[in-house]
Amino acid sequence: MGKMTVYHGSYTAVERPEIIIKRNTKDFGPGFYCTVIREQAVRWAMAKFKYPTHQINFCMPAALKCLEYVSSESLRPKPY
Repeated sequence: MGKMTVYHGSYTAVERPEIIIKRNTKDFGPGFYCTVIREQAVRWAMAKFKYPTHQINFCMPAALKCLEYVSSESLRPKPY
């Protein structure tokens, strides 16, 4: 099967994704949420995107094994 690039928007780098079960307030319940739309992940990280257009939910620990961490980037404004 081919590889697909997915993005996860967060305030910190997530090198080892986990399924954290807290409140069931997400669209598809507990899980590790990603998207193929980079801009959407950026907005998730900045808490300014309430209505996602694309979501992938990894909801089983075995599914997380399909993910390979590649990199992260900081979205903080650069100091002048």
